[in-house]
Amino acid sequence: MSNTRLINFKLVICVLSGIALVYIIYPLFSIFIFVEPSNLLDSLIRPDVIDAFVLSIGTASISTLLIAIFGIPLAYCLSRYKFPGRSVAQVIIVIPLVLPPLASGALLLGVFNPQSFLDRLFPNIEFTQSIIGIIIAQTYVASPFMILASMAAFDSVDKSLENVARVLGKRHWEVFIKISIPLAKKGILVGIMMTWIRAIGELGATLMLAYNPHTISIQIYEDNAIGGLSQAIPGIILSILLSVVLIIVYSIIVKKSSGDTRKNNKIFSFGES
Repeated sequence: MSNTRLINFKLVICVLSGIALVYIIYPLFSIFIFVEPSNLLDSLIRPDVIDAFVLSIGTASISTLLIAIFGIPLAYCLSRYKFPGRSVAQVIIVIPLVLPPLASGALLLGVFNPQSFLDRLFPNIEFTQSIIGIIIAQTYVASPFMILASMAAFDSVDKSLENVARVLGKRHWEVFIKISIPLAKKGILVGIMMTWIRAIGELGATLMLAYNPHTISIQIYEDNAIGGLSQAIPGIILSILLSVVLIIVYSIIVKKSSGDTRKNNKIFSFGES
């Protein structure tokens, strides 16, 4: 009887999993419907598509770096310290995640528009319709992915290891850099990957704040509006290829880091300089 229940359970799980996979994969077949193979290469190397693709990679990389510099310390602070307003800070972090991207863009436009205080304070900086505007939009919308993933990673780290390091005379910065971050690196890597992908795919906030120059998302949006899906497919293909490459690289890094952790299990050596 138990074997029958187990078989039924596995069958239900497999069927539900198969439906989910088909739902995700099926739209990809539209690529073969709307694109002629003979014209695909020419479409992929179209200058405006390549320029938008390169711009998206560059701005998303800068945005991800900025979020990492400020977001990882913030995640550590929220994970380790109790202070008044901590719950409010956690709610604030989630706001860009739950707001419609167009609403986020509208809020950013209210802060960075040409008549704003910041524009008067920095008159030589173009906050809208510029690369800086793209980075501002990407950073705002993608920041929760880095912060929340890093916070969960720090929560999973055994605090006693950090305490032992401090007892042995290590300073707080040394503990943070040499103990906390290495132990939380898998979660942080997940956060970096999710943040970068989200920044590249950002459309709504960028549409409001910096329609020009075109990122790959705006280029896809414009191509579809002007020439239909067949014209937008090249940008979509490049985005898919980038995602696949990033996932492969991430898998290799995680596998290597796991191997290094098992090989060198010397967490209490604390890395002599």
